Amino acid sequence: MKPRVFLPAILSGPLLWAAFFPLDFGPIAFVALVPWLTLVRSPQTGWRLYLAGYLGGLAFFLPALQWLRVAHPMMYLSWVGLALVCPLFWLAALFLLRRIDQMKLVPLGLSVPVVWVALEYLRAHPTGFPFLHDVFQTYMIGFGWYFLGYTQHGFLPFIQVADLGGVYAVSFLVAAVNGTVAEWLLRSARVRNWLGHTNDTPRRRPIGSIVGIGGLVAAALVYGFVKLDHPPFEPGPRVAAIQGNVPQFVKIEKGDELGQTYAKLHIEAARSEPKPDLIIWPETSFPIDWFEVVEGSEAPADEIRGAIRRAKWFTTQHWGVPVLLGLNGLEWEDGRLWKYNSALLIDAHGMKFGRYDKMHLVPFGEYVPFKETLPWMQTFTPYENDYSCRPGRRWTRFRFQVSRDAEPAKPRGREFTFGCLICYEDSDPYLARHYVAAAPVDFLVNISNDGWFNGTEEHEEHLAICRFRAIETRRSIVRAVNMGISCVIDSDGRVVALPGATWSASKKMEGIVAAAMPLDRRQSWYARLGDWLPAACWVLLIVGHFAGRWRKL
Repeated sequence: MKPRVFLPAILSGPLLWAAFFPLDFGPIAFVALVPWLTLVRSPQTGWRLYLAGYLGGLAFFLPALQWLRVAHPMMYLSWVGLALVCPLFWLAALFLLRRIDQMKLVPLGLSVPVVWVALEYLRAHPTGFPFLHDVFQTYMIGFGWYFLGYTQHGFLPFIQVADLGGVYAVSFLVAAVNGTVAEWLLRSARVRNWLGHTNDTPRRRPIGSIVGIGGLVAAALVYGFVKLDHPPFEPGPRVAAIQGNVPQFVKIEKGDELGQTYAKLHIEAARSEPKPDLIIWPETSFPIDWFEVVEGSEAPADEIRGAIRRAKWFTTQHWGVPVLLGLNGLEWEDGRLWKYNSALLIDAHGMKFGRYDKMHLVPFGEYVPFKETLPWMQTFTPYENDYSCRPGRRWTRFRFQVSRDAEPAKPRGREFTFGCLICYEDSDPYLARHYVAAAPVDFLVNISNDGWFNGTEEHEEHLAICRFRAIETRRSIVRAVNMGISCVIDSDGRVVALPGATWSASKKMEGIVAAAMPLDRRQSWYARLGDWLPAACWVLLIVGHFAGRWRKL
């Protein structure tokens, strides 16, 4: 009979989907890929085999990414397009795994995690290492969601290894267990017969692989329990993250309503007791643009002068406490007006303390790829007019002072620092760890507008991803998110403050998350060493390729 390839491959799709939100059944991720991995040893060859491998990926990404369509009717194209592209990485994984397996040098318990982590990194950074963006001044692109490691966000002892190798270390362990289970199952004559592997002979017993992977998982758990066993965190500045429940169409069409909602929440937060040291607004929730003229640029044209007058409005307000605003930043430079997605820190009297401009922009959401050469690409965006932003170029370390004794352990006049990640920038480990690699900040801030996605599982998945940035950097994170989920995450990845009783109850509600930021002075090896693990995986793949060619000579 023909080998069975489609049924087991497609089965892995819904199994892996169940490990993410909305079901969030993380343990199933340790075996979800096993049916798909039977393709690695299948006697089937050619298009039928790789079509099965592709359909397995499509059966995962199509339901997993369905929340994209909620944002706008044009986003149905983005949903289907991304769901069609992402399974190509599964095809690449199948090709590489079969080539490695034909050498019969390493078990699936080792080859699967090496290949899977290498390709997860490639999906997040398709143009190569992130530092190349600084060299060539290109857009940061990539899709860093739905890594295997993110399925374990709630298993705190297990994911503490993220401060050694990032989320990639957790993905490596989950993939290794999948590979080891697949190796063990493929030794069964009954399983091989059902799959149609009639001419296949079982490999030697994978005892070494089982012991080795079991030892790594046990070591990760021991490491996690040790890292979680520490004294209480020092209380830092008291922050108030405000969360409105403003749908995106209201945000676009009714700016006055947006401003009124957040002005009310700001006043409520500023008058609360104990008084916050910093109030944080979500991404682009402030309805007035901030305008600056770059030093050395010519005087702005007449139509720009109104923007300057509007920007001066900030300095006439009594804000009560320092506030971080999410807004559009406008910059006049050499006769051209640039637009940024910005975070602006101003003091209680409206004076600018610093500005950060988002670096990792979302294609079609914040810029149109190849707009100059392919202007028709504009039709795939949710906007009628040109809205393109310019990527930021500087990591801003915001500084502010606490001038009163909100808590006994906090000295008067102490200065604190923080870094800001805007929207999906918290899905890029490179951006977060940059803030602690040198001159570490005290904590991190994530501001986002998730009102696009109207209460779907995107809200929970986004929060689950952000938990890893806290562990990788060993810095607590405060999130201010339109429509939720706003929260405070400590540096162990624990969610310690929410606007509602649960994650689900914290969506689509107005609220204020007020808490003292937990301060952690521990150092992170991942922040220092960076993405050494996926780099090592790529080195192993390249060396293995040349070793295989050498054996054939």
